[in-house]
Amino acid sequence: MENNPFLAGFVLVIGWLFNSEGILMLTFYTDRFIKKGSAGCARGPLIFIRPKYRDDRGLLEHEKVHVHQFWTRGLIVHSLRYLFSKAYKLNAEVEAYREQAQWYPDDRLPKFASIIATKYGLKITEESALTLLREA
Repeated sequence: MENNPFLAGFVLVIGWLFNSEGILMLTFYTDRFIKKGSAGCARGPLIFIRPKYRDDRGLLEHEKVHVHQFWTRGLIVHSLRYLFSKAYKLNAEVEAYREQAQWYPDDRLPKFASIIATKYGLKITEESALTLLREA
């Protein structure tokens, strides 16, 4: 691995190759490919999580929602809509944060509402984001 510049420094863990629904996904624990200030991201069927969040099951489940969205909503269509439609991006993130919140014993929805309101360029207030997160 040290001789390969692409893989140098990578801590690779392949997990959940196929989930219970038969959806292909690969999880990488690395600091590469993740925007500054983010703990993780999904790029198509690939999940990237910073190593310090390796034990954060909620974060993993959040990213798995995005992989599921990628496969079930149309590979290219989902990617383009996520990039260019703020309403679609908001819907995708609300779905993912709702799932993530279920994995913690405390109420993290206010924190997630703040992230949605400030980190995604969606022009939504924290209050509105929290309302969407709390809707059943």
